[in-house]
Amino acid sequence: MVKLLDDKEIRRLSKLSIQEKLQNGDWYKFAEEPLLQKSVVSSVKKVQEINDQAKKDLDAAKEIFYQFIPHFSKTAQIMFPLSGIEYPENLRVGPGSFINAYLQVISAGNISIGENTFVGPNCQLYTANHHVTSKVLRREGWQYDSPITIGDDCWLGGMVIVLPGITIGDGVVVGAGSVVTKDVPNNCLIAGNPARIIRYL
Repeated sequence: MVKLLDDKEIRRLSKLSIQEKLQNGDWYKFAEEPLLQKSVVSSVKKVQEINDQAKKDLDAAKEIFYQFIPHFSKTAQIMFPLSGIEYPENLRVGPGSFINAYLQVISAGNISIGENTFVGPNCQLYTANHHVTSKVLRREGWQYDSPITIGDDCWLGGMVIVLPGITIGDGVVVGAGSVVTKDVPNNCLIAGNPARIIRYL
């Protein structure tokens, strides 16, 4: 469901800081938020630094990575290269989890990945929403973020895409190449575009 964005809402938003907007999941214009722009540019540079370092010294790259992502468990594993993580402080990964290469995390919504969860290569996690019905509002750059939650003991196959606002329960297996557009209950196998329940586990 698209959040309301009319003249009254725009006036209300003009009185809020970007931190308040992000915390509330409100609309904002990235192009008019220098703090967000600075954060994204910094993250792009850091990801490039980590990827370059991984070519020479994998242990050193991991040390930089764990500093870059403060809520990434030290017992979780990451494979390089990374595609991009725009807001590193908003990504949380629990103990025992494994993230394969080319992870892509876009925009400022919170993303939580539970314990002992496997994320395959080339997976993409999107928290950003743009206006579905108004091309004018899209042109003006309005967006808002919805959090993603992925439970414990899940397995996301390669090239899985998870859309904004999705909660995936515990013990879920997501088939390779799936696009997750709706919340997923515990202990099931889902696959497809859009992903649907194949069977319960």
